[in-house]
Amino acid sequence: MSLSLPPVTDLLALLELDRIKPDAFVGTGPVLGWGRIYGGQVVAQALRAAGRTVSSAHRPHSLHAYFVRSGDEHRPVLFEVERVRDGRSFTTRQVVAYQEGGAILNLIASFQVVEDDADVQTVQAPVVASPESLPDSEHDAFLEHREVEHRASPHALRRSWLRTLQRIPDDPLIQACALAYLSDEDALGVALTPHPLARQWDNLMMASLDHAIWFHRPFRADDWLLFDIDGHGVASARGLAFGRVFDRAGTHVASLAQEALGRTRR
Repeated sequence: MSLSLPPVTDLLALLELDRIKPDAFVGTGPVLGWGRIYGGQVVAQALRAAGRTVSSAHRPHSLHAYFVRSGDEHRPVLFEVERVRDGRSFTTRQVVAYQEGGAILNLIASFQVVEDDADVQTVQAPVVASPESLPDSEHDAFLEHREVEHRASPHALRRSWLRTLQRIPDDPLIQACALAYLSDEDALGVALTPHPLARQWDNLMMASLDHAIWFHRPFRADDWLLFDIDGHGVASARGLAFGRVFDRAGTHVASLAQEALGRTRR
């Protein structure tokens, strides 16, 4: 795909994909100097592409994505959507993201109509410092990050407050895409923290392998969300992290999981 588009300068522009046919869209992103595309960008854009083919009554409730290979931040991405199923309660979409050379991401997302049924929260948010009391971390993507806690033992753990830099419309799909964008910020590092070469990152070849999110309750991605992520060890050059996301009131709004590659450089 030789199409060349200018880089975007904010998150909402990143999520405004260009429709080139009914079920195909093109997106681009910022040039951050990383060479590769930030994983949260392509996940968020793929979810946005899927949602553009779904009725507004159906809201995202989960996504599962595989990172096939690194994307090039200098080139646009083509998102092709397959309409797997349209149901009254649930709708399913599959999205493949392409750049020159082939696929870079394969995502499947499920959407559900809002159902008036039981709502029981059995997990509690940890008691942590407020985001206003913490210093802001420098970041060149479209988010704010304030770290609460980061440790390697007795098990890998990172807790951070995250939010988007700009206000996000009330649209549940856009809010979900914004959370998906935020969700890739800490997961890889936590997944690989148990590796013996953690903190010696130049000695590891690292990449996100797959990423999953479950959306439980309404939230605002432009207000502070607490990402409570812990690592579950490494094996076969793969590390695994699970996370829970809480709003400022302690409501459990989402959960995530990511597996990451951490291969010792020979």
